[in-house]
Amino acid sequence: MTLASPCSGRRSLAALALGCTLVFGALVAPGASAQEGDGADLKAEYEAFTAQEEQMLKELSDAQAARLEAQAKLDDLNRDTQSKQLELLDATKKLDDAEDQVTARIEARKRAEKKVREARERLRKQIVASYVRGGDRSQMEAFLNAQSGEQVGQALAYGRAISGSTDTLLKELEAAEAAQTKAAKAARNARERASDTRDEVESAAKFLVDARALQGSLLTELNVQLVKEAAALREVQGQKAVVEGRINSMNRASDGIQQILAGIQADQEDWFPGSVEVSNPLPGVKPSSPFGMRHHPILGVDRLHAGCDMGAPSGTEIHAAADGIVVIAEVRGGYGNAVVIDHGHSLATLYGHTSKLLVKPGQLVKRGDVIALVGSTGLSTGPHLHFETRLKGLPIDPEGVVDFNAKVDFEDDGN
Repeated sequence: MTLASPCSGRRSLAALALGCTLVFGALVAPGASAQEGDGADLKAEYEAFTAQEEQMLKELSDAQAARLEAQAKLDDLNRDTQSKQLELLDATKKLDDAEDQVTARIEARKRAEKKVREARERLRKQIVASYVRGGDRSQMEAFLNAQSGEQVGQALAYGRAISGSTDTLLKELEAAEAAQTKAAKAARNARERASDTRDEVESAAKFLVDARALQGSLLTELNVQLVKEAAALREVQGQKAVVEGRINSMNRASDGIQQILAGIQADQEDWFPGSVEVSNPLPGVKPSSPFGMRHHPILGVDRLHAGCDMGAPSGTEIHAAADGIVVIAEVRGGYGNAVVIDHGHSLATLYGHTSKLLVKPGQLVKRGDVIALVGSTGLSTGPHLHFETRLKGLPIDPEGVVDFNAKVDFEDDGN
């Protein structure tokens, strides 16, 4: 059957209609129309869950970053605390050493003072004895009693030795006492410095221990928050998956068109270019999103775009691209309000996302007849016509079938 021939006209369409009456009888009534409906609701739900998922992923990422930062700070505090505690042990040991040194200096000074007292006492006794004897008489007696020059020299040397050793002893002991006093003072100063250092280190160590405890508490809170946010994210992702499943279910319902057309066109001859006269369903409008693999605007995955999108305001008239018979005029899954027309030669066209249906299943249409109005029903992101060309139900590139640049002639035919 060739629908392109002018002589075939309504007679061919009528014959085609008689053969399809039973197929179309159960389909949607004339003028059936669905507004944004389930498709728009699903789209809104999916977009809301996607936005919520993105926000929660960001919050989870921020929480993970905060946890890593808190863990790093806690690790630093652990290292600093351990280092400061070792420093405190060292400072305490130095303070103990300083205390021992002070004690040793005090004992040494006491011994030096005792020697000085003893030396002074001997000197005092020597002076008293010398005074009682009337001066340095013992030295004089030793000199007078000397039997030889050698003994005289010894007597003189002895006297000088007694006097010199006493003076030397006193000077040495006084110097030792001064040195011990100075050393004791230095030891006390060292002890004070060691004590101050120990106190400072002890205070710093206590601060670090407290800070480490607080940081540990913060890390625990962040871990709890992370678990809660991860659980909340899984819940949102689960809800999103449910909506995605419903969307895929709508897509499967849309794909059911293939089986319907395959059954209707099973015995039709094959299409070849020129066998059916096909025109642009939106005169003057060119495809904005072509046939082929593309990123799905709602699901966010790469999948086959089975037709081309043609942007136009809501309410714009959609024309039948060729003579044929309406196979489907109903809400059809992700297509929303959809019209499918069988043109013979195994060729069919589909018009999706329409705002209003103006034909019914089984209706004969001529090329250029207004069949629906542009809309945004089903899984649509805005007003446009989704236009497909199919051979025995399988989508092919519309730009291989329709010359979208050609001027349409049905506007001058009164259609």
